[in-house]
Parts: sequence; C-alpha cells; structure tokens
Amino acid sequence: MMKKSTAPFWLAVCLLAVTGPAHAALKLPAIFGDHMVLQQEVPVTVWGWADPNEAIQVTIGTVTANTTADAEGKWRCKLGKMQSTTIPITVTVSGATQKIVFADVLIGDVWICSGQSNMALSMSEASNAREVLPNANYPELRIFSVKVKPEIEPQHDCEGRWVCCSPEVARTFSAVGYLFGMELAKAKKLPLGLIGSYVGSSPAQAWTSLEALKSDPDLKSGYADGFMALTANAKAVQAAHDQWMANGGAAYYETGRQYNMAKYLAKEKGLPAPPPPPPPFPLPYAPEPPDFKDTNLPTVLFNAMIHPLIPYAIKGVIWYQGESNEAKPGLYRRLFSAMINDWRTHWSQGDFLFLYVQLPGFRVRQPEPASGGGWPLVRETQMLALKSVPQTGMAIAIDCGEGNNLHPSFKSEIGRRLSLLARRMAYGEDLVASGPLYESHQVAGNKIKIVFSSTGTGLKIGVPPKESKTPVPPVDEIKGFAIAGPDGKFVWAKATIGSPNTVVVWSDQIKNPTAVRYGWAENPEVNLYNSADLPASPFRTDAPASLPK
Repeated sequence: MMKKSTAPFWLAVCLLAVTGPAHAALKLPAIFGDHMVLQQEVPVTVWGWADPNEAIQVTIGTVTANTTADAEGKWRCKLGKMQSTTIPITVTVSGATQKIVFADVLIGDVWICSGQSNMALSMSEASNAREVLPNANYPELRIFSVKVKPEIEPQHDCEGRWVCCSPEVARTFSAVGYLFGMELAKAKKLPLGLIGSYVGSSPAQAWTSLEALKSDPDLKSGYADGFMALTANAKAVQAAHDQWMANGGAAYYETGRQYNMAKYLAKEKGLPAPPPPPPPFPLPYAPEPPDFKDTNLPTVLFNAMIHPLIPYAIKGVIWYQGESNEAKPGLYRRLFSAMINDWRTHWSQGDFLFLYVQLPGFRVRQPEPASGGGWPLVRETQMLALKSVPQTGMAIAIDCGEGNNLHPSFKSEIGRRLSLLARRMAYGEDLVASGPLYESHQVAGNKIKIVFSSTGTGLKIGVPPKESKTPVPPVDEIKGFAIAGPDGKFVWAKATIGSPNTVVVWSDQIKNPTAVRYGWAENPEVNLYNSADLPASPFRTDAPASLPK
C-alpha cells in the first residue's frame, strides 16, 4: 500500500557532522579497553567524553595526569613516556561520580595494519595456516580489528575491541599483519599491539582525508571535487526530504503504519482487511538519496576507520595496497606520498615508520621485453617513495605472486620481510632488511652499468622462496633485464654481476644504449637477489618527467 523509505534514518546518520557523542556520562572510544597495548617511549594521549567542565583524572600504572572536559564535554589528557613492561597494569579514568578501569594492559609497541584485500586476507586463508595457527598463542600480542564502515564525515569512534592472540583470534585476522607480529614477537620479546584496519578492493584515496585531497590540485580535481559535489547533492536531497516530512510526510508514514497494523489485526481475527485510507497529501514520495556505503569513495575509510584511532600513540604502520590504483598510476604517484604525510599530520607524532609491500607479480608472463602496464608504474611509485618520504621502508615481493590470482596465499615471506624492515629501522638491528634497489647507472660504450644499494655482501642469482608459487627462473643467467637505444625500443639484454653492488647490461642488437629496465612487466621473470636472499626491486632508468593521470 504505502512505500516507507528508510532514507531519512541512515542518511541522517551519514550526513551528520559528528562532534562526539552527547554524553551525560564518562565514556572513552572503543580503542581503549581491557587487554590493550599502549605505546612505549612516547607521550600517551587518552581522550573521551564526560559532562561539560567535569574534572577528569587518568592513571596508567603509577603515572597520573589531570584534565577538565570542555564546554561540549570533550576531554583529552597527555601522560609522559613509559617503558615497556610485560607485567599487566591497570588504566583508571575517574570523573566526578564515575570510574572506568581497564585491566590487563601492557606497555609495548603498537602497529597499524592497513590496506586492501591482500592485507585483509585472513590467516585462515594463508598457505601455511595449518602449520602456524595451532601455535598462535602469544598472550603478549594483542589484536584490535576495526569494523569495516565507510562514512562521509570524520568519526570519533569505531567498533572493535582488544583481544589476546590465540589460534581462534589469529584465524580471522590479517595474515600479513599476524605473521609480521609473530616475527617481531619472537625476535623482540616485548608486548605488541596490532590494529587491523583494512578493506578489500579499497583505493588509497578512500584512506586519505578530504583536507589532504583538496590541498593538491591534481588530487582535488581527480578525487575531491567529485566527492564534494556528490555530498553537496546528498545534503540538498536531505533538505528536500526534511521539508517533505515537515509538510506531511511524517503523517503519511504514520497513516501507513496504523493501516498495516489494522490489516494485521483483522487477519488475526479472520476479518476482511479494512479499506486503505487516502494519503494525507498528494504524491510524489520523498526523493531517494544516494548510497554512501561504497568503500571506494574518497575519504570514507579514513573518516570511519583511521580518524577514530587518532591520536592513539603508535610505533608505525604496515601497509599493503596499490592494486586498486593501477588505472591511474600518475595520480597514485602523488596520492601515495600525500596519504602517508596526511596520516602523520593528523597523528602529530612526527614521522612514525611507514612500511609497505611492493606489489608482487600478477597475471600471465609477458613475452615482450619491458611491456609496461599499470602494475610496473605502481611498483615504481612505491620504490620512489623511499627517497621522497622519510622513514619509509618497502618489502619487495616480486617473487611472491601467484600468476592470475590477485590474492596469493603465500604471505609468510611478506610478513617476514616487513619484520626485517621493522627490526632494522625501528629497533636498530644490524641486518639486511631490503632487496637490492636501483641507485644510478653509467653508459660505457655498448654497455650500461647499474649501481645498487641494499646488496648485503653482494649480488647473486637467486630463486623465489620454496613455498612461493612463482615459477623458478633459470639459475645459470640473470633474467629480467631489457635495454634500448635512442629509438626507445627495448630488447632482452644479457647481464652479469660486475662487483658486489653492480650489474653490467648489454645486447649485441644495441650499439648505443640509452636505457635499462628490469622486471618491467606485470608478472616478470626475474632472479637478481642479494646475499640475504631478498629480491631486487623492478626499476627503469628512463623514467619520464611526468606520468599520465
């Protein structure tokens, strides 16, 4: 009889600019709870809501600080640096009449695990799940999973809770995140907190704030302008709906509700249905609003799944994403670094570590040399970020792909390589943490000499990890290099290791070489490694001044 739209309920929630709950009681966001890990060796911020102007006291172990809620009931308290401890402590937050106590709290290092589907792939789906999960009992490894939820306005709370790691908990958590944490737990023997905030198929713009997208002209035109137009239209639709409700829409819905109830009661009593009442005013119905549950929209995942975590003190971030940005690699060049800087700006904790996975091989092997495509350009952006963005590290994963499978199940080496970066960059261990990285090149006659960093004690021909599903390339010659002359046409090249950190590249077909590319394909055949059995990153020496957007 009457169509009742659900639009005013969910859209009102989506379009409400959240300023924090209207509390008449002491409350903290969900990121604080029993079993949580607080960050060592940096000031720790605790925040929440209370009655306006209420006095608040926060005690962490033996450290106490005081603050007062503002006129809106929001409060924030910063406590001094604390040292790591495996001995559980309590956190007490006291107001005028209420007290909240969190038990079994540890002080250690907190890492955010974020990105898209290859970060979201659970430990139960990993190739080594059967061997790893039965032993996933790490009581000093704590996990917080943020519920997937897009929002068009920044939120101040999220859904989730801290739990101690067990086989059941690890089973549903990110395989990359858990394996990274497991490696660190074994190596460092300190409490670790892993915050999982990831969504399959999500692009980087969804994880970036609107302010950051608007601050870059290319990102503004590429992402922010369309998003702002969409939300402006939604607000106009909401205003029209509100007016419709005020002019009789509410009575229209109530009439329908009463009629449906009368019809139900008549059926229960075996009586004929009553005649439908006329609508209290002429149609049409209220306008239908747009759907904002799309996790691909700009900013929506930052708003709902990152913003509520800020400023919870952290050690750093591990990130696995890029597949969903292959269509616009030029914009990704600007977007990736903008997103990292955006998170750091919002956290106000300095340049915390940002460690990420370079995309592995994907799709079929390309027979043509240097065949290009979106994935090589995304990998290049990830490699270049090492020099343009401070305190970043890249786990090279070119030998961890699985042909046409976008979600390779072999994740143990990804977690291990991320942990190597953390052990070197965060904890100062003297170890080789990265595969070889292109540094420079020099043309000498009909050959080009390539200089690498991160070579350990020297370069070598290597093979993928034995658990990897990447086909093993030949081991009697270096594979993956292509060379071009002035015409820019690449041919397969020969290559030899010239010294511990150089490779000499040439082809009898090219007399005057100008450029070299290595692994420049979606799924290349490559086998250059360093002494630590870590693969070299794909690269090119002929990068253009600008990329297509």
